[in-house]
Amino acid sequence: MRVRKMSALVGAALILGCCLILYLMMDLAVFPSDIHDNKWVQFEGRLKQLEVDLHRHHETVGKLKHTIKQLISNSPAPYDYQQHSNHTVVTTSATTPEAGADVSCSIQFKSVPRADIQMLDVYKELKFDNIDGGAWKQGWNVEISGQEWDKHNKLKVFVVPHSHNDPGWIKTFEDYYHSQTRNILNNMVNKLSEDPRRKFIWAEISFFSLWWDEIPIETKEQVKKLVSDGQLEIVTGGWVMNDEANTHYFSMLLQMMEGHQWLLSQLEFKPRNSWSIDPFGQSPTMAYLLKRMGLENLLIQRVHYSVKKYLAHNKNLEFRWRQLWDGNGSTDLFTHMMPFYSYDIPHTCGPDPKICCQFDFRRLPGFGISCPWKVPPQVIKEQNVAHRAGMLLEQYRKKAQLYRTNVILAPLGDDFRYDHASEWDAQYNNYQKIFDYWNSKPHLYVEAQFGTLNDYFNAVREERKPERFPSLSGDFFTYADRDDHYWSGYYTSRPFYKRMDRVLLTYIRATELLFSLGWSTKQSSSDWLLAPESGLTKLLSDARRSLSLFQHHDAITGTAKDHVVEDYAKKMLEAINGMQHVMQQAAHFLLSSPRVPYQPNSEFVYFDLDDIRKHHYSIPEKTVVFVGEGLESQRIVLYNSLTWRRQELVTLRVSTPNVKVTNTAGTAVTSQISPVFQELSDVIADSRYDITFMADVPPLGLTTYFLHAVRPAQKIENVMSRIKLLNFVGYVPRVEGFEYIEVADEAKEFSIHNDHLSVAFSEQGLLKAVTLKDSGVTVPLHLDFARYQARQGQERSGAYLFLPDREAETVAWDSSPVRILEGPLFSQVHMHLPGVQHTVTLVNTEGADSLGLQVQNVVDISDQVNCELTMRISSSIKNGDDFYTDLNGLQIIRRKRFSKLPLQANYYPLPTMAFIQDQKFRFTIVTAQPLGVGSLKEGQIEVMQDRRLNQDDNRGLGQGVTDNKPLPATFRLILEQRQPSCQGTATDHPAGLSTIAAHVASLSLLHPLFHLLWLGKTSDNLESHYAPVTQEPGCDIHVVMLHTFPLQSKNAAGLIVHRQETDPCFPLEQFPLSNGLLNVSSLVPTQFGNTMKEATLSFLEEGKTVQKNTARPVCHMEMSAFLFPR
Repeated sequence: MRVRKMSALVGAALILGCCLILYLMMDLAVFPSDIHDNKWVQFEGRLKQLEVDLHRHHETVGKLKHTIKQLISNSPAPYDYQQHSNHTVVTTSATTPEAGADVSCSIQFKSVPRADIQMLDVYKELKFDNIDGGAWKQGWNVEISGQEWDKHNKLKVFVVPHSHNDPGWIKTFEDYYHSQTRNILNNMVNKLSEDPRRKFIWAEISFFSLWWDEIPIETKEQVKKLVSDGQLEIVTGGWVMNDEANTHYFSMLLQMMEGHQWLLSQLEFKPRNSWSIDPFGQSPTMAYLLKRMGLENLLIQRVHYSVKKYLAHNKNLEFRWRQLWDGNGSTDLFTHMMPFYSYDIPHTCGPDPKICCQFDFRRLPGFGISCPWKVPPQVIKEQNVAHRAGMLLEQYRKKAQLYRTNVILAPLGDDFRYDHASEWDAQYNNYQKIFDYWNSKPHLYVEAQFGTLNDYFNAVREERKPERFPSLSGDFFTYADRDDHYWSGYYTSRPFYKRMDRVLLTYIRATELLFSLGWSTKQSSSDWLLAPESGLTKLLSDARRSLSLFQHHDAITGTAKDHVVEDYAKKMLEAINGMQHVMQQAAHFLLSSPRVPYQPNSEFVYFDLDDIRKHHYSIPEKTVVFVGEGLESQRIVLYNSLTWRRQELVTLRVSTPNVKVTNTAGTAVTSQISPVFQELSDVIADSRYDITFMADVPPLGLTTYFLHAVRPAQKIENVMSRIKLLNFVGYVPRVEGFEYIEVADEAKEFSIHNDHLSVAFSEQGLLKAVTLKDSGVTVPLHLDFARYQARQGQERSGAYLFLPDREAETVAWDSSPVRILEGPLFSQVHMHLPGVQHTVTLVNTEGADSLGLQVQNVVDISDQVNCELTMRISSSIKNGDDFYTDLNGLQIIRRKRFSKLPLQANYYPLPTMAFIQDQKFRFTIVTAQPLGVGSLKEGQIEVMQDRRLNQDDNRGLGQGVTDNKPLPATFRLILEQRQPSCQGTATDHPAGLSTIAAHVASLSLLHPLFHLLWLGKTSDNLESHYAPVTQEPGCDIHVVMLHTFPLQSKNAAGLIVHRQETDPCFPLEQFPLSNGLLNVSSLVPTQFGNTMKEATLSFLEEGKTVQKNTARPVCHMEMSAFLFPR
């Protein structure tokens, strides 16, 4: 039987191979001008053409394309799984990949990957001169001769009606739905059903799902028919149209997955085209995620007007967007860039908005809005159709001159359009009359119709294969819509809620991991966890949707009305509380004794999460753990959501200094006791102390420690922090344990130390220099704070725009007291200056928390007027005008400071890290919250901390930013010495790589150890630890998510992993890397069965079934997704 099967398989393979070769030969013979160096890329293009012509199901073609893509590689040799030779590498239990696995990786850092257009080079070339172009103010006078078209070369026009619905901006998400969006969607069903020629596209699934839950079954069936007939297309399919500057790739992925899974379950629809018209700048991370989700085309709009003009001049507004590291084009996503100022109708039909506005029939007299150019639209009649159609056709023809095909896309919509039935009739009826006129006049050589994105992209691909468009790499930040109005303010606006976003991200990821491990580890007794009546899966779903909603481009950006921001925050706080509940439930279940039948109580609170948030605007507080008479000991469970062992400091707040920490073996753990100071003072609080110890927690695991009350005279392994107060005059009350405090009434320089660093501070208590003890080299690192003032005039800084009047002025203040704590586990410096409580902590462990300095700034500028506060670090590093920032936590891009651009144009998003470097050193700043960053002078990095602005910046919000909340902003500053004569990335590479230290520091900062404070009796029958991982995969492999599917799904869970490439010139032995092979069973050995399926990133498409315990390759910079069947 095996021989027969093998013979059949070999025979089928030979027949398929012959067909492919014959097809390729015919392709080369018929299309000799289209031959490219990589014939397999060419062949993939032919498959895409077949897809268009035959309208086959995407699932089937996708499998064929996946097979072909395995052959696409510019490198003839298999990829070397070993990391760079000077990195420490760990191995998995299997050392060879599964037979037949795709082993070609597209990563290219040693040399510059080929791209026809590289955006950093474009910026070097552009003059940014902003010449008035006439009717197309930011372009030029586009001319046509009229000879460009004939009967063999017709202009194909697709008018695409749409309505852009913000899930919160001027109104809350729910208010928008009830006042406008519900009407739009109801009208959509009625009006599309009236005429099969009508088309419409929709993007925001958050609104669509809300509407779906309240419409009758008959209407749902109508919608499904409209989708299947191609009249209605769901584009992108995300929960929202997410921001691309401040967002983390986890949240981008999550909100897309939330929308895609809803579409799959409710409509059995899989999006293929993405529509991104309103995010304020565009990131290649989004293109990468879309590509790996199975989408094929992308449309973008908000790009710097000079960049649009540059690309339009060369007909490069359509391109294959390629990732910065991609050496063979495997990440290419076909992208259409809209050419003009906005996505509204006046700026989408052609270069003259005065004319285009006359074809927005919502602006007809009597509809309530008019054209700013004072020339209204006219109802199309038999008497005027020839003239009016001629005016519009001229605009379409001019627009066609900016692209490489004769296919034109003309969006027809704006914000919250089509909420009245009268607009549907006005737009569709008048345009249909124009289409009928054109289509009845063969000599015009035009074919026009309503269309969807799918109609448009299919027509483009039919005329010209994607491989014949240029490739482009880079990003589209920082966005400017006109003049010097750069949208770099929103990188920082409302930073309190940007931090809250990251906290919720952390809770959702960690909770779902533990929850999924919980029900899959003890499947015989875990049905209650997944049961709807427990309410736990609903809490998870609600939290995912709250975080997804906040990824909207007017939410995480801080660009919504005050009451809308509060609405988002309340939803996020509720989600955080929900995740705390689910996490402690899952932890209790996993630690419950297998010898005793588990008695579930899904409403019971077993643990306190040591993270109290009283209000949506409150700084989190720690729980005071009481130990003493009657409470001699307390159980503390620690949870590590990362895939490597964590040996890091844990700080708990206790009621007495007479306490010790023990591990599960009863061994005392060295601890450091510190006082707690009253807020905004140097007075020690009574009956509150911090005890800090080094914890050891397994990957994806739980472990237990105990706090014990001890008698004051009892000898324990504790050390009291030494306290110094410099430049302090006054009385210092003593408290128990801290009877002696060193006080100096004058300011002086000082330093703190650990085993690796010596850190010097100025008399004012600010960072001055860092000495690397291994080499003895000292590098100046001067930290200070500076303030920008808003420029005067009508155009001023606001929620979106950063328009400073001049360079920042250093904050000056009268010398204030400096507080120093020192001990064996950590040392800390604390001081106050106007608007900031500034704390620097130096940890003395071998863990990720010891990699550099931790800085926390509690920022409060609520008493300022038009103030933008920044933290600057100045060094002796000779980085020239180059610096590096990350994109969404996924990749790092090279930036260049341009003197030809204004200051605000040299500010960029800082989602997780930025660095400067020279041939000797690298300085990295890692952030726990997204903010704005710049390197405005050599050797310097500055990070905006908060903005308070008293006026609107004329971008529609209608208010300033004055709802500032005290923000605990946290950073890690990492100084590293480069290995001599080492090359990481190529000298002129447009991307960068984080060091291992920066990578693990960022992960540990974003995903801290969770403290679960047991609320029951210490003697309760709980296991001391849970450790599912049998072998660590390496610090470069990160579990992005372990997602639980609803019970009705055929799949039980989905796993996504990411492998980060790091710079080989900065090795770190205590954090070993993988060899590029991942054995999933080493992460989840007893969970989810023995097999899994390959999948796309949002789990829409399923691939082949593979064994869970077989090592599989994971390429650097790539993500891999797997589905575990139920």
